[in-house]
Amino acid sequence: MKSMVALLAVLTTPALALASGGAEAHAAVDLTGSVYGYLGVIFFVLAYILVPLENNLHLRKSKPVLLAAGVIWVLVALAYTGMGDTHTAHEAIRHSLLEYAELFLFLLVAMTYINALEERNVFETLRAWLVSRGFSLRSVFWITGTLAFFISPVADNLTTALLMGAVVMAVGGDNKKFVALACINIVVAANAGGAFSPFGDITTLMVWQKGKVHFGQFFAIFIPSVVNWLVPAVIMNFAVDKTPPEVMEESVSMKYGAKVMIGLFLATIATAVSFHNFLHLPPAAGMMLGLGYLGAFSYHVKRKEGRTRQYDFILGARRQGKAQHPLYPLQDKSFSKIVQTFDGMPTPAFIIDKNHVITHWNRAMVELTGVPAEDRIGTKEQWKPFYKEHRPSLADLILDSVPDVLVGKFYEGKYRTNDMIDSAYDASDFFENMGDEGKWLSFTAMPVKDENDQVVGAIETFEDVSELQRKAQHFDIMEKISRAEWDTLLFFYGVILCVGGLAQFGYLTLISSYMYTDLGPTIANTLVGVFSAIVDNIPVMFAVLTMNPDMSTGQWLLATLTAGTGGSLLAIGSAAGVALMGTARGTYTFGAHLKWTPVIALGYAASIFCHLFINSRLM
Repeated sequence: MKSMVALLAVLTTPALALASGGAEAHAAVDLTGSVYGYLGVIFFVLAYILVPLENNLHLRKSKPVLLAAGVIWVLVALAYTGMGDTHTAHEAIRHSLLEYAELFLFLLVAMTYINALEERNVFETLRAWLVSRGFSLRSVFWITGTLAFFISPVADNLTTALLMGAVVMAVGGDNKKFVALACINIVVAANAGGAFSPFGDITTLMVWQKGKVHFGQFFAIFIPSVVNWLVPAVIMNFAVDKTPPEVMEESVSMKYGAKVMIGLFLATIATAVSFHNFLHLPPAAGMMLGLGYLGAFSYHVKRKEGRTRQYDFILGARRQGKAQHPLYPLQDKSFSKIVQTFDGMPTPAFIIDKNHVITHWNRAMVELTGVPAEDRIGTKEQWKPFYKEHRPSLADLILDSVPDVLVGKFYEGKYRTNDMIDSAYDASDFFENMGDEGKWLSFTAMPVKDENDQVVGAIETFEDVSELQRKAQHFDIMEKISRAEWDTLLFFYGVILCVGGLAQFGYLTLISSYMYTDLGPTIANTLVGVFSAIVDNIPVMFAVLTMNPDMSTGQWLLATLTAGTGGSLLAIGSAAGVALMGTARGTYTFGAHLKWTPVIALGYAASIFCHLFINSRLM
């Protein structure tokens, strides 16, 4: 009966996969049959069900797991207190918090470096070089796959996939078949490349930080990782045209200090490895020292760019006061009241109705754009002064039922919700086709309501901040920290605490006994990859580390390989696949990926057999 319960738990609650970074938390007593234990599992399952529905519900994945984590530990504390034990729960949650702190600090530094390199145009320069070379579609297929495989071990599979995805979409254009195949290839390559490096994926990072596999031992699965990517890539290669696409003229240069920052990033990785291998200190401490390298160099960049009298804004926070914002006085006014003074507003602005048709275009807007009001009113051409191709303005986006999703899509990293004005969004961007040298504009949009408080349209205001941009900082380390994936970092907190709590009830011991004793480690670790395709490799690997089965180095490497590459089986199985589905919406889809799943599964199986053969001495 217990084995049936264990199997059911594996299939329905892979969240138990989320251990506290491999915390060796074993329940002092078996509470798997207690009311508290059952409630803990129910709360966890309910919370985790909401995670893959994030894009449908528009509920960030961190929120349900944070709630579940708190509830589960309340249940743990009540269970142990009821037995007269006030010590075990306290020590267990402290252990989970320590595990999370190490993972958090490590990832925070890595994300900051990636954001810094992105701001210095490192990735954009590579993308521009590739799209301007005139390679054939088949060449682009192999080049982007190869780069994805070798960049992801240093960066991460999400950043790598987005970078290479931008290349194939720019080169492929309307060739949907090529874009879909190339995106599949990128996802498989990025996941496979991240599997043989401690820095390539969060799962490998957890295994390394926990000391299950030493730094140099990860490279034993390099060849299996290559096989995992090459088998499906070679087969898909024959479905890709050899025709050359239209050559695109694009040139982007890296900003000052970009190459030094690349070197500092590599030095930071070396520091983290040295802290772990030679000083026997947590790698996170070495990464934080590496953040100090970047902080010191950012001061030099600041001096070089003429900003010695300006401080970095903490977390990028430089806020306008309410009195200075042109829309603040208008937020409680009805549409009829707004239009009475609209034309005389000193701030450039336009208003659209619910059908996205321009109804008002004030004099300041005419001065900013050089476009007469009569040429715009009555049309849907609010985009024309700013963009070369048709796309929605910020005002258009906030009229949608899910504005946060759409604003994030079109202004990723360039917007924020306005905390002074209800339902308003701020954004800023550079518009190269405005004026002789282009203009930096800051703009805000909010809904416009009638006397009955019904939305009848939207208003958008603009501010030319080109001069401020020239005087402002070009590199702000605090801003790079602020752009870390905070939702992801908080999600990790929730799942680590959830699984740490469930481990205290004894559920992970039950699952571990079934998987790694009854089934055996090879089959169990192979299933880890399958679970990763359905759920996510991070919670699955957390579960394995928390269960802490007694395995050889070869089996831990197998678990690392399968957890890293199993997510390639489905488009939703990895962050790389989900991200590309968003950027190549309608072209790279779940169905398009599913057609090639048998081929990807062939590569998955081949990589496992390859590992079992070439690393047999480690098994």
